[in-house]
Amino acid sequence: MKKIILSLIIAAFSGLASAQETIPMYQQYLLDSEFLFNPAFLGKNDDFVFRATYQKQFSKFDESPNVQSIGMHANVFDRVGAGAYFFRDQNGPISANGIAVGASYFVPLSDDDERKDQFSFGTAVNFYNESFDVSKVNATDPNDPLLYENNNSIFIAYANIGLQATYKGAFAGIAVADIPLSNSTPVVNGIEPSPTRYYFNGGYDINLSEGFAIQPSFMLNLNTNSSRLFDVNLLAKLYNETNYFAAGVSYRMANSNFGREQLSISPILKFKTNWLSVGATYNLGLSDIQEYAGNSFMISLGFDIPNFINSRGFRYR
Repeated sequence: MKKIILSLIIAAFSGLASAQETIPMYQQYLLDSEFLFNPAFLGKNDDFVFRATYQKQFSKFDESPNVQSIGMHANVFDRVGAGAYFFRDQNGPISANGIAVGASYFVPLSDDDERKDQFSFGTAVNFYNESFDVSKVNATDPNDPLLYENNNSIFIAYANIGLQATYKGAFAGIAVADIPLSNSTPVVNGIEPSPTRYYFNGGYDINLSEGFAIQPSFMLNLNTNSSRLFDVNLLAKLYNETNYFAAGVSYRMANSNFGREQLSISPILKFKTNWLSVGATYNLGLSDIQEYAGNSFMISLGFDIPNFINSRGFRYR
């Protein structure tokens, strides 16, 4: 029986018949990396922005899943933003890598020179590769031919598109990610593209006093496989013109054809001082798997420096 189960697992991964999302969504968007999921955020302010994140999942496992990302973006010409990011998703013998490049266009919604009221749309292309390392498999039958088939890696190009707007403290965004540009037929030679994903986010900055605000927000992640992730977030923020400190919590639940389940509750801390920003979340799992797999965490490091690409700055008219 174990051999049959192992063979099924090897067949799925070796043939890569099970669809894999590109960059998994954790709390990156709450740590100022929204551009990973919505290209309309590329160049959202006047600085040259660099962000790096690291996510460790299931801390009790020796080779637990982990995701790293590095990205940068800036306003490159008048109202045009552009950027790129790289990510790596390692999960035991499965390794996925992706690099994306994109651009956006911004329309001011007021004369506010701090770019607090604006609308933008953007698009990006994601070049994604996934492979299966058979050397990391402890197979019952090391001579199983499924281990040595020549379809242990795939390459797929995806397109992402998005819209976002901020106005008078309110913000919202819509993005469609993982639109396959290659290998787009549902299953050909055991290769299935990632399900197309849809992101809807919104929230509001409520200023309670000068230098203190709270921010309720949400993120809804749907895909064409009929699974849904829903986040409810609340942040409190102390800030001045150049610095801020924020703390809060994110609650995540999932819904699919198999039912509904609470996934995690995640305390969040982040701060920014002049050009340096640091953030962290700790995911306290609410499902049964956390009892033996452990929890997860994410850390983020960023730099916001003067824009050396477009010294002229953003064009309002």
